[in-house]
Amino acid sequence: MICKELAYMLADYFNGSMDARLREELDDHLSRCEPCAAFTKTYQAVADRTHSLRRHIEYEIPPEVSKRLEAFIHAAALKYPEKVREYRDQVERDRREKVADLVRAATAGKLSSATALLVESHCAACPECGGYLAALRETGTTQAGDPPEGIRSHLIALMQTLPPGEEFFLA
Repeated sequence: MICKELAYMLADYFNGSMDARLREELDDHLSRCEPCAAFTKTYQAVADRTHSLRRHIEYEIPPEVSKRLEAFIHAAALKYPEKVREYRDQVERDRREKVADLVRAATAGKLSSATALLVESHCAACPECGGYLAALRETGTTQAGDPPEGIRSHLIALMQTLPPGEEFFLA
């Protein structure tokens, strides 16, 4: 584990949702790396303070603003249905391409270490995804096409856990 990877995993570390093996690896890194230990203490202090502040902040959008925004979006969708369809189609194409890239990188062993740990942890808990990727690796298939919907939705969820701008594959 490298220091940069630790920073991306602290939320799961503190909320208890981290895989036990990964947690041990993180604990080991923290015991040997003074800068990361200090960063982790600061991270926890900031998170605790943020949670405290959130309890005192009103999060609701005023109903009149919500209604106006909803009406605006609805009117725009009615006025430009082809643009809405175009946008949705583009989002879907982009998502499918990103999933295909992730599957190719995973089967070729080209995932970044943080993403590899995420995928490995997920596959250990999800036999469907684990079996799918294992079968692709065994056959040496890198162009598998679209994975089944359940696997596809899991891979999309995994990609959404990556920090913005973070690439999941190695260059």
